[in-house]
Amino acid sequence: MRLTAPLALIALTCGTAARADQAAAVAAFTGAFSSYCSAAFLEDGSLVDPPLRHDMTSPVTWGGDPVPVTLWEFRCNIGAYNVQTVFFSDSESSGLMPLSFARPDLDVVLEDPENYEGPVKEVRIAGYSASSYVVNASVDAAAGTISEYSAWRGIGDASSAAVWTLVDEAFRLTRFDVDPSYDGEVTPKTLVSFP
Repeated sequence: MRLTAPLALIALTCGTAARADQAAAVAAFTGAFSSYCSAAFLEDGSLVDPPLRHDMTSPVTWGGDPVPVTLWEFRCNIGAYNVQTVFFSDSESSGLMPLSFARPDLDVVLEDPENYEGPVKEVRIAGYSASSYVVNASVDAAAGTISEYSAWRGIGDASSAAVWTLVDEAFRLTRFDVDPSYDGEVTPKTLVSFP
């Protein structure tokens, strides 16, 4: 029986007992992201670059031994100074699945609402959402972290940065910094910090 791409993705991600290999990860990424991640694919539908593999160990909060996790890193889209990356994780208990990354939604209050390059009066967290990609990602397999640095414009004076830490086979947001001011200075402030 031949599975269509969405059904193949579901079959790969719903609790498979065996750890997936690179071909399975590529099939899952292609099935889920081929229309969104246009910069990842050649005209024939194959990947521009193969995924990067990171072998990690996830601490668990319920006691017991840490769990081996394989992280698959796929290039997604490329902008002028930002690259989007999509990640899949694979473990014995959870199988192969795409990851989502929590991040705060910001309400940046300017002194002059008509001048986006003017002084920032206040930055508030308006809520939280999740994204299926990380911008300018960096993986530290030994520390169990994925980091992001997102330049809001090329010179990087306005930006955001985040760190997610692997716990219980998922990545928790543990730090979020932002510099919302387009003032030529690099002055990030930490809005989220968990030990």
